[in-house]
Amino acid sequence: MKKLLILLTLSCIISACRNGGNATEPSQTDATRQDSLALKVALMPTMDCLPFYYAERNGLFKELDLDVCLLTYNAQMDCDTAFMYRHADVAYTDLIRAALLQSKGIGLQVLMQADGHHRLLTAKNKRIQQARHLKERMVAIARHSVTDLLLDTVIAQAGLDPSTVYHPQINDIQLRYGMLHNATIDAAFLPEPYATQARLEGCKDIYDSGKQHINLMAFMASEESLTDKRKTEQIGLLLRAYNKAVHQINQGKQTGSTRKILLSYPVGPETADSLAAYTFHKAENTKAGQLATALNFLHARKLITADYTGDTLINTQFIP
Repeated sequence: MKKLLILLTLSCIISACRNGGNATEPSQTDATRQDSLALKVALMPTMDCLPFYYAERNGLFKELDLDVCLLTYNAQMDCDTAFMYRHADVAYTDLIRAALLQSKGIGLQVLMQADGHHRLLTAKNKRIQQARHLKERMVAIARHSVTDLLLDTVIAQAGLDPSTVYHPQINDIQLRYGMLHNATIDAAFLPEPYATQARLEGCKDIYDSGKQHINLMAFMASEESLTDKRKTEQIGLLLRAYNKAVHQINQGKQTGSTRKILLSYPVGPETADSLAAYTFHKAENTKAGQLATALNFLHARKLITADYTGDTLINTQFIP
């Protein structure tokens, strides 16, 4: 099994390298343009990023005279890289990743909590009905991220020995979904809409982080943009557009637009239709309890020092 895991991991690394530059393009924005005046936002094709794509597609940024460049990546690590190299002012993240980056000296603050959660699904031809059946199975995650924490949580709740559950690092969410679909791996943590698509295809859903109120997904902004007057004004407008998009989506306006965005992620028509009633929340500050969950994980893994408290991580200036 260990030899198989090593071969699988090497295969995934090679595949990820081959596909690393192929970002999906649900946005109509020319992501390659180098407009220094535009607010650059690094996103992933997930449900909790959808309001930003909706705002662009339906002209909500233009209504506010806001110039935005949406950049799409299939992995959180790629969002991190774009953010660290200043290719993005705002980026999709989770509290574990954001705290880890800040602890290493990257200037950033978390702007708002995201709506996303993750489900743990097992391949449809595998006899894995419950978490306790994960012994000596391979569960795809992204290392040092929310899915890493969630796997620890599932293992502890199932009373398993952590050394008996293998966890190859598959950062690209579409690659992760594809490997689950093909049963190359036994199980995987997936965000929406990929979790719903996998479930509709017969994969078994055995854990939902949302039901356990673990909501660590977020959006962060660079310290540089938060100390620049023009960029700060743009970020404020960005969140206004986000809230307007959420209101319109929840009211059922422009449902065809929402469906087109999902199809471009891409997911199938049945998945897009199944998520038609998905409800979003307006921009909210990250809860202290969620931050504590992230910091406890990082401290337990010895990824941050004892003196890092995350007391400057959360920015509350944009949300009352």
